[in-house]
Amino acid sequence: MGTYIPNAWPSLGQSWHVAQGDANASDENPGTTELPFKTISAGAAVACEYDRVLIDEGIYREQVPLLRHGHAYYPSSWIVFEAVAGKEVYVKGSDVFEAEWTGLGDGVYAADLPQTLFDSGAYNPYELPCSPRPDQHRVTRGSYPLSESEAAAREKVRPTQEQRLPETLGQIYVDGEALSQLDNILDLRTSPNAFVVSADGKQILCHFPDNQPPDGRLVELAVRERCFKLTFPVPPGGLMIRTLGIRAEHAADPGPFSMCRPLSIRTNQESGIAVRKSLDVVNSLPRGGVLQSNFSYLSPDSPTILSRVHDGTKPLTWDKLQTITRLSDDGAKTWRQLESGPLTEPIANYFLDEENGMLLRYNRLPLPESDRESKSQAYYQQISSDAGTTWGPRQPLDFDERVLCYYTITRLQNGRLLWFTTENRPELSTDPTLYNSELFFVVKTWIGDWRPDLSGIDWEPVATLRVEPRMGLQGLDEPSACQLRDGRIFALFRQCGSLPSQEELGFPNVKLYSVSEDEGRTWSEPEPLTYQDGKYVNTSVSFSSAFCSAKNGRVYVILNILNRPFEGCNPRSTLHIAEVDTENLSVKRDTITIIDELQGEHDYHTGYSNWEMLEDRDTRNMLLFMKLENGPVYDGYDWNLYRYEIELPE
Repeated sequence: MGTYIPNAWPSLGQSWHVAQGDANASDENPGTTELPFKTISAGAAVACEYDRVLIDEGIYREQVPLLRHGHAYYPSSWIVFEAVAGKEVYVKGSDVFEAEWTGLGDGVYAADLPQTLFDSGAYNPYELPCSPRPDQHRVTRGSYPLSESEAAAREKVRPTQEQRLPETLGQIYVDGEALSQLDNILDLRTSPNAFVVSADGKQILCHFPDNQPPDGRLVELAVRERCFKLTFPVPPGGLMIRTLGIRAEHAADPGPFSMCRPLSIRTNQESGIAVRKSLDVVNSLPRGGVLQSNFSYLSPDSPTILSRVHDGTKPLTWDKLQTITRLSDDGAKTWRQLESGPLTEPIANYFLDEENGMLLRYNRLPLPESDRESKSQAYYQQISSDAGTTWGPRQPLDFDERVLCYYTITRLQNGRLLWFTTENRPELSTDPTLYNSELFFVVKTWIGDWRPDLSGIDWEPVATLRVEPRMGLQGLDEPSACQLRDGRIFALFRQCGSLPSQEELGFPNVKLYSVSEDEGRTWSEPEPLTYQDGKYVNTSVSFSSAFCSAKNGRVYVILNILNRPFEGCNPRSTLHIAEVDTENLSVKRDTITIIDELQGEHDYHTGYSNWEMLEDRDTRNMLLFMKLENGPVYDGYDWNLYRYEIELPE
């Protein structure tokens, strides 16, 4: 172990050199420029605080053990694993798969899994599930590494007698592209770019791209758990290790150092919900660098989806925001970038009315100095009838200066539009001395009607929702609504909690919900979201979503569920989706499915929140876009933007 030296300088550290392509490379070497190590693991074995491990070009197929790290308050002490300048360095959890493939017809080929890889109890991702059983999921961050008892308790899903084959942590890559894992062989015959792990766990069955055998292609088999793996419990301040210029991928069960894992990460056999995760944007910027705006189709007749991504390290001002406008024609799987044009306006949200084909753009802009009597900015809307090629004039919205945010627009069954805004109205608090007399949020409901010529929308404020301070010290915020099949509107809200707990003394945070039976004009008194047995759904003070699936007509909520009452914005360590019982508007406990959760290497304050969603028009699955948020500034953290496809049952 290294020695902690107060006020030490970075120069106290040492550089270790790794170069697998060097003819003299050996892990028995001293790790110098002239006599480098052959593996990164050899560098990790000797690196201490303030040290750097400099890695020359190559593909390193190994699991690097992390043995020690630096000190939280001395970034210069953090151990750095760094690619040599100008060199491409990959750390892969996969090995080249040189198998004998047997053709089974219809483009499907089979090969035996090399069981020698998994001898003597070695890690075998092809027998482990992508997710735990619904009753085994963690609602707060678990410990890492796993204890012996936790590791032994991991339920294996191969061999299996189930008709539907549970998805494993295994993965196949062909020429660098991941194949999708299916749960039955029958579908495999009609699904190129996919594979199945046999029921006995001893074979891989692949339907290769273009229905061709794998001859001449690079086939890689994920075999290692992690690219970088901890060997010690994570300290309270997080893991003080940096990675610079390194691409870590293909790990079977990746932590924050592994990217590009397009696997189903969670399934719930009881509810039929599956979640598939893939990389959307690789972020090379520091903390918070990638932020996304809303996602919208451009027209009812086109598959094109619009989104914007901006550099979150830049200020959120109209004239300085660095925005990238993207278009996708394949369900947000791949994107092309627009450099200029009528769709590249920053700080704008979009809404497509699928019935009339009109595209709405709404945003806020700074007012000229001469017009700033009561407010510094104003809200506007614009209409396009040709998928955003041309736009009508900016039309001001009748929002006053107290409007802080606007949220997603919902189209109602009668063709009218429902919109929520949040206002800071401390004068409406019945007890402004409780927490902060300057902050008390209320939610205003707006109903919109299209003008006869479809030139714009006339918005009418119809209701204001608020709560007593005992239900939310700072009031209501971040509404999300959907309309049920019977016409009722179900709205979910974030609150800052002071609600007495049913389970124990304390002040748990819960989500509050309200119902409208007259299309948004009046609302029921907000009340806590509960399970069917009446117990509170404990959550952090965090963003949430409610939606009615066009695929099955069921109502779902997405939120950070906790296993006990908390007070505050954290933890947001696990994100869940669950179905709502529409009779009594309660959560069905047995449908809870994990969308994603933190690994042990992550800092406590890092979490999953503030996503954007879009229902895929073809599959009717829900697409969710999200990245990690609010963690410390670690260069080794995974700040990428990910695409989650939430597959819902019919």
